[in-house]
Amino acid sequence: MIELHPGQSDVYSDLFIEKSIRNAVVCASRGWGKSYFATATATTAAYELMALDPSVPNKNVYIVAPTYDQVTDIYYPILAYDFGLESIAISSSRDRGKFIFANNVELRMISFEAIERLRGKGSYFVVNDEMSSWAKGIGPKEAWESVIEPCITTRWSPKRAAFFNAPSCGRSLTISTPKGYNFFHEIYHYNESDDLWGSYHFDYKSSPYLDPDEIERVKSTIDPIKFAREYKASFVDSGNSVFYCFDRDRHVSKEIVDFVPKDSDLPGEDVHVCIDFNVGIMASGIFAVRGKQVQFIDEIQGQPDTESLAVTLKKRYIDKGHNVYAYPDPTGNSRKTSAAVGRTDFTILASYGINIRARQKSPPIIDSVAAVNKQLLTASGHVSMYVHPRCQNIIKSLERTSWLDNNPDSASIDKKEGVEHHSDGIRYAVEYLFPVRKGGKTVSRGFNF
Repeated sequence: MIELHPGQSDVYSDLFIEKSIRNAVVCASRGWGKSYFATATATTAAYELMALDPSVPNKNVYIVAPTYDQVTDIYYPILAYDFGLESIAISSSRDRGKFIFANNVELRMISFEAIERLRGKGSYFVVNDEMSSWAKGIGPKEAWESVIEPCITTRWSPKRAAFFNAPSCGRSLTISTPKGYNFFHEIYHYNESDDLWGSYHFDYKSSPYLDPDEIERVKSTIDPIKFAREYKASFVDSGNSVFYCFDRDRHVSKEIVDFVPKDSDLPGEDVHVCIDFNVGIMASGIFAVRGKQVQFIDEIQGQPDTESLAVTLKKRYIDKGHNVYAYPDPTGNSRKTSAAVGRTDFTILASYGINIRARQKSPPIIDSVAAVNKQLLTASGHVSMYVHPRCQNIIKSLERTSWLDNNPDSASIDKKEGVEHHSDGIRYAVEYLFPVRKGGKTVSRGFNF
């Protein structure tokens, strides 16, 4: 018999009873009962598979944890003894991390270090345990997108599940204590744009297993950031976030309306574009300036070069009656070796009727970062920047751009993750429009240079 506390029951019901979601993401504090709950879901999935005909293929359940020792030391005893799976299995092995049941059903315990062994296999249910600690190998994002998710979607789609008379299509549970704005944080927010995902947050107060007096004692022994992360299950970062004023709850809004279109008498609303030149990326944020607010309405990423971006902007906005103002990286006014003689990123944009607004040289990073943070939130609590949830790359960039070596004083942005492209473009635009201090000659360029 599975016994769950109220928070666990809510997630379990959505996955296995109501079947209202296919992918559950649980952000929970220490002591919430993550391992027990994950085992309960994996066991349930295995029982569902055992009820199917032996001929049904890919009747596999996987539990993925950071290391092999963790996945076997933690999960095998719970599976074998608390849930009694050893007594009903045809065979089982702690060393191999495997249970084999009737009707060709397997439950496997896999370390993240060996995640690529799952490539090409099929799975009915996958538990992703402590994703925030998946450190070695290909990385959590690549593991999910290229290995784990295909295991589920290619073998247990809704149509295939119906064909085999299975109680559900393929599902997953991702459960972890947070560690800053990493991929677990990203996947936690997938539910904002996909109804197949469900996200759940549980701090220490929602766990019946924790002693409140003991938690009060812990408060006096660790720093507030660690306490927020481990016991409040907060995605608080360690202090190296560049745009520390950005907060999804405050700045991401579905209420942002599209650009006002052209009518018979009036031109369309002005379209503003911040651009970070980078071949194959061309990270561009599309925004409106309304009063003193910057409102990001859309984004563009993946254009192969400046010309392709210019063509897209012309078709999407200029040809429909909008004036387009671009705020590119000031270095784009230098000659490009890949371009024809005399052509630069600036001249290419201008040749399509795009108005260029840029400083003569790149502003100091400290100044441009301060300008963005001021738009995000002032000391008096005023917000002057909003982002539509469709702009997922902009949101990720603002959240995850960090200082190099955890040292804001170095004024060097960490580029290892490659998430800084959109926020770089935002810095150029916001510093131009709303500088934190006067000074530094600006140039406003049209078609002629």
